[in-house]
Amino acid sequence: MVFYGVLISGCSYFRNEIGLYTDEGSRETGSVGDYENTFTLKDLDGKEVSISDFQGDVVVLNFWATWCPPCREEIPDFILVYSNYRDKGVQFIGISNEEVSTIKNFVEEFGINYPILVDRSDIGSEWGIRAIPTTFILDSSGNIVNKNVGLMTKSQLKEAIEDVL
Repeated sequence: MVFYGVLISGCSYFRNEIGLYTDEGSRETGSVGDYENTFTLKDLDGKEVSISDFQGDVVVLNFWATWCPPCREEIPDFILVYSNYRDKGVQFIGISNEEVSTIKNFVEEFGINYPILVDRSDIGSEWGIRAIPTTFILDSSGNIVNKNVGLMTKSQLKEAIEDVL
C-alpha cells in the first residue's frame, strides 16, 4: 500500500504539546495582504518594543517556542541569515509566549542575535497563529508579503527576503 499525502509537523502555539498541523496550504507563501502591524511587547530585559520601531525595514517576524522541535531546528539558520542581512535593512524579531527565564536560557544556549519579545498579551492570536513556527515577512511599509507555517529553511528564508529587498 502506498500512502500519498504530506503532513506538516508543527507545534501548538497555545499549548505546550506537539501536534500535527495539516491545514491545507499552510506552507504556501506569497502575498497574504496588508495588516495593521502595530503592537508593543516587552523584550527579555523588560523594555517595551513596538513593531513600528522597525518601520522602513524589512521585518522577519517569527512566532516560536523553546520546546518546539521545528522551531529549534530553524533557529540556527535564522541566526545566520540575520547576520548576513541585518546591515541591509532587514530586522528579525522572535516572539514566544513562554516564561522569560526559559527564553533567556534558550537565547543564551543558541546564541540568538536578534530581539526576542514575550507575548503576554496574545498577539499570536491576533496574528492568527495556530501552529508554530510561523514566520511572516513584512515589507518596508509594514505589509505582510510572505507567510510560512512550519519549518522555514535557510534557502526559503533568504529567497523570501530577497523578494522584498
